[in-house]
Amino acid sequence: MTFSLNRLWLSGFMLAATTVFAFKCWLAFTTNGAADITVWKDFLFHVKQCGVCVYQTGGMMQYPGGTRLNPFNHPPFIIHFLRFVDLVCSLTGLRFETALRVITSSVDLGSAIVVYQLMKRDGVFQPWLFLLYILAPATIIISGYHGNTDTLMIFFVLLAALLIHRPVLAGSVFGIALSIKAVPIIFIPVFLLYLNRSRRWFVATAISIVLVLSLPFIFQTPIIVLRAVLGYGGFPGRWGWTQALFATIGPGDLFRLIARLGAYLLLGVVAILAIRMNRIAKPPIYFQLGFTAFFFLAFTPAWGTNYLPWLDPFPVILGFGPSLLYYISSGALLSYLYFIRDDESTRLMGICWITILIVTWAFIRKLKDLEKTKLQAMGESTKLMTPASKRSPESLS
Repeated sequence: MTFSLNRLWLSGFMLAATTVFAFKCWLAFTTNGAADITVWKDFLFHVKQCGVCVYQTGGMMQYPGGTRLNPFNHPPFIIHFLRFVDLVCSLTGLRFETALRVITSSVDLGSAIVVYQLMKRDGVFQPWLFLLYILAPATIIISGYHGNTDTLMIFFVLLAALLIHRPVLAGSVFGIALSIKAVPIIFIPVFLLYLNRSRRWFVATAISIVLVLSLPFIFQTPIIVLRAVLGYGGFPGRWGWTQALFATIGPGDLFRLIARLGAYLLLGVVAILAIRMNRIAKPPIYFQLGFTAFFFLAFTPAWGTNYLPWLDPFPVILGFGPSLLYYISSGALLSYLYFIRDDESTRLMGICWITILIVTWAFIRKLKDLEKTKLQAMGESTKLMTPASKRSPESLS
């Protein structure tokens, strides 16, 4: 009976994943995608013209309101990635916007397998929760319609978590994630504190992979590359506390200064949280990555629609309620912005932010429960190790 039930669920997962993948491919073949696609194409044009000069030229984004020059703020490996996508287009005859989204949608299948393994390893696997993740709207919309590398990045972060007990492999995979986007730096304290003595191998391999994948561009114009990748501050004022700050004091030097200081403060708090998590409870790294991702998105000064898939693999750790709440709110927001009206003044922005705050609070509560359980276990262990003659009368009664 159990075997039949497991086969039934497995068939359901495969059907759901296949259907989602087919839907993403349909979007990739039948739509032009979001405005980001146009800037990716312009990036590729400059890459083919002069390679590393794309850091100086940037790219033009075309959107309904006009055009805008966007900086190329991606790690150097993305130059190679763009050439790979162009090669796929040449071999298959696909449009760039189609090939890019088919690639990211294919990698999402790998993310589903990794999330399944992490949930099983950490004892949080429930069939309905995993099915919710497969159907997560943010990943579907960003991979299948929007067109960006965020879901590629999060796949390698998850894979590094799965390989955490093999530090060399985990570091190599994490190095790939860092080579796709700089965002995984928020997870570095978690990996280092979780690994303890093995961290040197993780760090060495991660750095080596980043350098190798950045060749030759990292040595051609190192200052320009580092300034573009590490100095990018996003677009504050569209989300959370910076939206309220922008409405209060308006644009200007003071606003930009506060937003920048807020970003540095947030990175410091994320590091402190990693220390807190690994000091007593030391929960599974899957939990720690989820807590970090939600906390960061809850208080980040800058925001973009393509950030939301970072969170999709993690609310399942907390149960059905938090997962459903996040998937509905993020899906509703992205569906509105992409397919109904591109208007970030919508109340759905605030609702989605509040939802992320709620799920972040649920992570905090879960961490406190884990710490309490660990302290109780340590107390019981201490009692058992204490000789009976030295115990207090109360403990002997």
